[in-house]
Amino acid sequence: MSISTPLSFDDGPGPSTHALLDVLRASSCQALFFVLGSNLARAMDVAARAVREGHVLGNHTYTHARPGVLSDAALTDEIEQTDALIREAYRLAAVPEPASIPLRLPYGLEPEDVRADVLARLKRSHTGWTAILDDWQRPAPSPHALVDAMRWHIAESRARGQDVLFCMHDGSRLAEARPATVEAVRLLLSDPDWRAGQLANGRGAGQ
Repeated sequence: MSISTPLSFDDGPGPSTHALLDVLRASSCQALFFVLGSNLARAMDVAARAVREGHVLGNHTYTHARPGVLSDAALTDEIEQTDALIREAYRLAAVPEPASIPLRLPYGLEPEDVRADVLARLKRSHTGWTAILDDWQRPAPSPHALVDAMRWHIAESRARGQDVLFCMHDGSRLAEARPATVEAVRLLLSDPDWRAGQLANGRGAGQ
Protein backbone atom coordinates (compact mmCIF):
# COMPACT_ATOMS: atom_id res chain seq x y z
CA MET A 1 0.00 0.00 0.00
CA SER A 2 1.22 3.48 -0.84
CA ILE A 3 0.92 5.92 2.05
CA SER A 4 0.77 9.63 1.32
CA THR A 5 2.68 11.88 3.68
CA PRO A 6 2.35 15.44 4.97
CA LEU A 7 5.78 16.23 3.54
CA SER A 8 6.87 18.89 1.10
CA PHE A 9 10.39 19.91 0.16
CA ASP A 10 11.63 23.19 -1.30
CA ASP A 11 14.66 24.40 -3.25
CA GLY A 12 15.76 21.19 -4.95
CA PRO A 13 16.78 19.16 -6.69
CA GLY A 14 19.94 19.18 -4.59
CA PRO A 15 22.78 16.90 -3.54
CA SER A 16 20.56 15.12 -0.97
CA THR A 17 17.51 14.58 -3.17
CA HIS A 18 18.49 11.09 -4.33
CA ALA A 19 19.04 9.98 -0.72
CA LEU A 20 15.71 11.47 0.30
CA LEU A 21 13.98 9.67 -2.55
CA ASP A 22 15.56 6.43 -1.35
CA VAL A 23 14.09 7.00 2.13
CA LEU A 24 10.65 7.79 0.75
CA ARG A 25 10.71 4.78 -1.57
CA ALA A 26 11.68 2.46 1.29
CA SER A 27 8.54 3.56 3.16
CA SER A 28 6.28 3.66 0.07
CA CYS A 29 5.57 7.33 0.73
CA GLN A 30 4.98 10.23 -1.64
CA ALA A 31 5.76 13.90 -1.18
CA LEU A 32 5.56 17.28 -2.89
CA PHE A 33 8.80 18.70 -4.30
CA PHE A 34 8.73 22.44 -4.98
CA VAL A 35 11.68 22.73 -7.33
CA LEU A 36 13.77 25.72 -8.29
CA GLY A 37 14.00 26.06 -12.04
CA SER A 38 17.71 26.89 -11.84
CA ASN A 39 18.39 23.62 -10.02
CA LEU A 40 15.93 21.61 -12.09
CA ALA A 41 17.63 22.63 -15.34
CA ARG A 42 20.80 20.90 -14.08
CA ALA A 43 19.12 17.84 -12.59
CA MET A 44 16.28 16.74 -14.84
CA ASP A 45 17.17 13.10 -14.20
CA VAL A 46 16.58 13.53 -10.47
CA ALA A 47 13.21 15.18 -11.05
CA ALA A 48 12.23 12.48 -13.53
CA ARG A 49 13.05 9.84 -10.94
CA ALA A 50 10.83 11.62 -8.40
CA VAL A 51 7.96 11.67 -10.88
CA ARG A 52 8.38 8.00 -11.80
CA GLU A 53 8.24 7.11 -8.10
CA GLY A 54 4.91 8.87 -7.62
CA HIS A 55 5.95 12.23 -6.22
CA VAL A 56 4.50 15.55 -7.35
CA LEU A 57 6.63 18.39 -8.68
CA GLY A 58 5.67 21.93 -7.76
CA ASN A 59 6.93 25.31 -8.94
CA HIS A 60 9.16 27.33 -6.58
CA THR A 61 10.15 29.89 -9.25
CA TYR A 62 13.48 29.91 -11.07
CA THR A 63 15.86 31.90 -8.85
CA HIS A 64 14.24 32.10 -5.36
CA ALA A 65 14.13 35.90 -5.40
CA ARG A 66 12.85 37.71 -2.33
CA PRO A 67 9.46 39.47 -2.45
CA GLY A 68 9.67 42.74 -4.34
CA VAL A 69 12.99 42.01 -6.05
CA LEU A 70 11.51 40.94 -9.39
CA SER A 71 9.16 42.96 -11.54
CA ASP A 72 5.76 41.39 -12.20
CA ALA A 73 6.89 40.52 -15.73
CA ALA A 74 10.11 38.90 -14.49
CA LEU A 75 8.29 36.86 -11.85
CA THR A 76 5.78 35.72 -14.46
CA ASP A 77 8.65 34.65 -16.71
CA GLU A 78 10.28 32.71 -13.86
CA ILE A 79 7.06 30.85 -13.08
CA GLU A 80 6.40 30.02 -16.72
CA GLN A 81 10.01 28.95 -17.34
CA THR A 82 9.91 26.63 -14.33
CA ASP A 83 6.51 25.24 -15.38
CA ALA A 84 8.03 24.33 -18.76
CA LEU A 85 10.93 22.52 -17.10
CA ILE A 86 8.55 20.63 -14.81
CA ARG A 87 6.49 19.49 -17.79
CA GLU A 88 9.70 18.35 -19.48
CA ALA A 89 10.56 16.30 -16.37
CA TYR A 90 7.19 14.54 -16.62
CA ARG A 91 7.80 13.84 -20.31
CA LEU A 92 11.27 12.51 -19.52
CA ALA A 93 9.73 10.22 -16.90
CA ALA A 94 7.08 9.04 -19.39
CA VAL A 95 4.39 10.10 -16.91
CA PRO A 96 1.35 12.13 -18.02
CA GLU A 97 1.68 15.82 -17.31
CA PRO A 98 -0.56 17.09 -14.49
CA ALA A 99 -3.56 19.24 -15.33
CA SER A 100 -2.14 21.87 -12.98
CA ILE A 101 1.21 22.43 -11.28
CA PRO A 102 1.27 23.37 -7.58
CA LEU A 103 3.06 26.62 -6.82
CA ARG A 104 4.81 27.86 -3.70
CA LEU A 105 6.49 31.25 -3.73
CA PRO A 106 9.87 31.64 -2.02
CA TYR A 107 9.46 32.75 1.61
CA GLY A 108 5.73 32.03 1.43
CA LEU A 109 2.86 34.35 0.57
CA GLU A 110 2.49 37.04 3.20
CA PRO A 111 -0.52 39.38 3.71
CA GLU A 112 -0.38 42.21 1.17
CA ASP A 113 2.41 40.41 -0.66
CA VAL A 114 3.40 42.34 -3.79
CA ARG A 115 3.51 39.04 -5.72
CA ALA A 116 -0.17 38.22 -5.12
CA ASP A 117 -1.27 40.20 -8.17
CA VAL A 118 0.91 38.01 -10.39
CA LEU A 119 -0.70 34.86 -9.04
CA ALA A 120 -4.15 36.36 -9.56
CA ARG A 121 -3.38 37.23 -13.19
CA LEU A 122 -2.02 33.74 -13.79
CA LYS A 123 -5.03 32.21 -11.99
CA ARG A 124 -2.67 30.25 -9.77
CA SER A 125 -3.31 29.30 -6.17
CA HIS A 126 -0.56 29.23 -3.57
CA THR A 127 0.43 26.16 -1.56
CA GLY A 128 1.55 27.11 1.93
CA TRP A 129 2.40 24.91 4.89
CA THR A 130 1.28 24.28 8.45
CA ALA A 131 4.85 24.20 9.77
CA ILE A 132 8.21 25.17 8.31
CA LEU A 133 11.20 23.36 9.75
CA ASP A 134 14.55 25.02 10.45
CA ASP A 135 16.48 22.56 8.30
CA TRP A 136 17.58 25.45 6.06
CA GLN A 137 19.66 27.05 8.79
CA ARG A 138 23.47 26.89 9.00
CA PRO A 139 24.14 24.73 10.86
CA ALA A 140 20.91 22.78 10.60
CA PRO A 141 19.30 21.35 13.74
CA SER A 142 20.10 17.72 14.45
CA PRO A 143 17.91 15.04 12.87
CA HIS A 144 16.48 14.20 16.28
CA ALA A 145 15.58 17.85 16.95
CA LEU A 146 13.88 18.04 13.57
CA VAL A 147 11.89 14.85 14.01
CA ASP A 148 10.87 15.85 17.54
CA ALA A 149 9.47 19.11 16.12
CA MET A 150 7.62 17.16 13.44
CA ARG A 151 6.10 14.72 15.93
CA TRP A 152 4.99 17.58 18.19
CA HIS A 153 3.30 19.41 15.31
CA ILE A 154 1.58 16.25 14.09
CA ALA A 155 0.24 15.50 17.59
CA GLU A 156 -0.99 19.07 18.11
CA SER A 157 -2.64 19.19 14.69
CA ARG A 158 -4.35 15.84 15.11
CA ALA A 159 -5.70 16.92 18.49
CA ARG A 160 -7.34 19.88 16.72
CA GLY A 161 -8.52 17.80 13.78
CA GLN A 162 -6.28 19.75 11.40
CA ASP A 163 -4.27 18.57 8.41
CA VAL A 164 -0.49 18.77 8.36
CA LEU A 165 1.87 19.89 5.63
CA PHE A 166 5.51 20.36 6.51
CA CYS A 167 7.84 22.60 4.55
CA MET A 168 11.36 21.17 4.56
CA HIS A 169 14.26 21.53 2.14
CA ASP A 170 16.11 19.11 -0.11
CA GLY A 171 18.38 21.77 -1.61
CA SER A 172 19.06 25.50 -1.83
CA ARG A 173 20.00 28.18 -4.30
CA LEU A 174 23.61 27.25 -3.53
CA ALA A 175 23.07 23.50 -4.05
CA GLU A 176 23.63 22.68 -0.39
CA ALA A 177 23.27 19.15 0.94
CA ARG A 178 20.59 18.44 3.57
CA PRO A 179 21.69 15.26 5.39
CA ALA A 180 19.87 16.21 8.60
CA THR A 181 16.62 16.50 6.65
CA VAL A 182 17.10 13.08 5.06
CA GLU A 183 17.77 11.43 8.41
CA ALA A 184 14.87 13.22 10.13
CA VAL A 185 12.48 11.99 7.44
CA ARG A 186 13.86 8.47 7.79
CA LEU A 187 13.31 8.57 11.55
CA LEU A 188 9.73 9.82 11.13
CA LEU A 189 8.75 7.31 8.46
CA SER A 190 10.26 4.40 10.38
CA ASP A 191 8.21 5.25 13.47
CA PRO A 192 5.48 2.55 13.81
CA ASP A 193 3.23 4.95 15.74
CA TRP A 194 3.35 7.49 12.92
CA ARG A 195 2.60 4.90 10.25
CA ALA A 196 -0.31 3.55 12.28
CA GLY A 197 -1.67 7.07 12.64
CA GLN A 198 -1.45 7.65 8.88
CA LEU A 199 -3.36 4.47 8.14
CA ALA A 200 -5.97 5.28 10.79
CA ASN A 201 -6.51 8.64 9.14
CA GLY A 202 -7.17 6.96 5.82
CA ARG A 203 -4.09 8.32 4.04
CA GLY A 204 -3.80 5.49 1.57
CA ALA A 205 -3.00 5.26 -2.07
CA GLY A 206 -4.60 7.92 -4.19
CA GLN A 207 -5.61 10.07 -1.24
